[in-house]
Amino acid sequence: MHIEHEGPDAPFAGGGAERRRFRVSFSFLAKATLLVLGVFAVINGLWLARDIVFIGFLGVLFGLFLSIFVDRLEPHLPRWLAAILCFLVWVTLLALFFVLAWPSLQGQIATIRQEVPRIIEDISGWIETQARAIAPGDDGQPTEEFTRQVGDRMGTEAADIIAGALPLLNTVLGAVSGLIIVLFAGVFLAIQPRTYLDGFVALVPPRGREHTRDALLEVGTILRRWIGGMSVSMVVIFVMSTTGLWLLGVPAYLALGMIAALLVFIPFVGPILSAIPAMALALTVSPLMVLWVALLYFGIQLVESNALTPMVMKKAVDLPPALLLLFQMAMGVLFGFIGLLVAVPLLAATKVLVQRLYVDRLDEEY
Repeated sequence: MHIEHEGPDAPFAGGGAERRRFRVSFSFLAKATLLVLGVFAVINGLWLARDIVFIGFLGVLFGLFLSIFVDRLEPHLPRWLAAILCFLVWVTLLALFFVLAWPSLQGQIATIRQEVPRIIEDISGWIETQARAIAPGDDGQPTEEFTRQVGDRMGTEAADIIAGALPLLNTVLGAVSGLIIVLFAGVFLAIQPRTYLDGFVALVPPRGREHTRDALLEVGTILRRWIGGMSVSMVVIFVMSTTGLWLLGVPAYLALGMIAALLVFIPFVGPILSAIPAMALALTVSPLMVLWVALLYFGIQLVESNALTPMVMKKAVDLPPALLLLFQMAMGVLFGFIGLLVAVPLLAATKVLVQRLYVDRLDEEY
């Protein structure tokens, strides 16, 4: 069975007009329909399993991080032993850091929890004053109902932004379970990376396996470079911000330095988010201190953007800034803070896969 359609007149040739005939077979329509339904089913399945997808991707990132050191030890040790040794060394170093820093860090976290809400309350008082012209009560003051609605709305929206659409990872038990799975998955991936790569490539039809393998290997290389560069950036930003805040006499300098280091993972938005609590605590010292802290973070951002990032991230990721910013916004709206953290590596991996598996093959065929 065929569906025929008379196309428009073709250009004149040899003095006569020819009509193009389009034949659309029933089998073609059936295949196209099945393809659309299949794509929809895959997208819907990924959305339903989004917590597992995020845990798996974080496990891959951790496995690639371990493999940076495991590959160097493999000529001297069995790979399984090198992976376990690297894992234990990093866990020990992090535990030692927190044990040594916890006495100071505990008090500084308490300072942040006490001072920042107080400052926000002062700012809220100023906002309420401005709100008198918007929804005043009989005495010119904002009504209690209006104030309550604004507070509830702001709290709900802030919680939604931080949490995102990840129901499992937003619970304490889910977060702890997810962290354990990420750690063990990363260790297993670092021990036998070829096993998982070969297993994934085997799912692809034979004619596309070579392209798929090359694309996945390139993704692994790009993500390893990104992880290595970000690790160096985290250490440098932590040292610079902590030292600068300590010299300025800002309270909770160690905790603020850790916040700045963690938010390095979020381009564009991260430096702004890290500067907000620092400037809020600087306000408890003096209004002039806010200006000095702002200049400190601006200087750190200049060093990171013009010296640190080009040096440590060379040949790691090359993403268009506008595309990255829009993708970050989408990931933040959909998946909250975790979405912002994985936006860059996820977009970098997607770019490589699209380029190698789609664009390059189109160029070869046409």
